[in-house]
Amino acid sequence: MTSASPVPEGYHLVRDRQLGVSFPVPDGWKAGKRTAEGVTYTDETGLAGLTIGIVDPAGPDPSTHFADTEANTKVNYPTYRRLRMQRTTFQQQPAAIWEFTFQGRVRVFRAIDLGFGREGGREYDIYLSAPDAKWDTYRPVFDTARDGFVTSAS
Repeated sequence: MTSASPVPEGYHLVRDRQLGVSFPVPDGWKAGKRTAEGVTYTDETGLAGLTIGIVDPAGPDPSTHFADTEANTKVNYPTYRRLRMQRTTFQQQPAAIWEFTFQGRVRVFRAIDLGFGREGGREYDIYLSAPDAKWDTYRPVFDTARDGFVTSAS
C-alpha cells in the first residue's frame, strides 16, 4: 500500500470512482469532459491542464506506450521537441516519464507525463501541459498530483 502526501493548502482531494483513483487538484481548477479513459482539470486561464488517464489493459512497458504516442505527436506538432523520456518506477510499478515542448497556436507549451502500471492491469497517466514561459509556476501542480496519487488498488 502506498501512502500519499498530505493535500497542501490551495488544493483539494478529488476521489474519482470511475477511474478508481484519488489525487490533489489546485483549488479553482475545473473538471472538463470526462471519458472512460480519463478526465482533465484546467486552470482559470484555460491554458494549463492536468489530465489523469488510464490505459486498460496496460501494455508491456509504459515507455513503449510513450514511444508510440511520441510518433503521433511528432506528426501533429512539427515543432515537438523531446526533453526526456526514460524508464523509472513509481509506487513499485514499472513507469516512464516523458517531458517535451511543442508550439501551440499562440505560444510554446511544455508537458510532462508519468505513466505507470503492470502489463495486463491498468496503466495510469498523470499529465500536465502548460505555457512554457510559466512552467516554474505550473510544474508544482504535477508534482503535487503525483505525490498525492492513490489508486483504489493501493
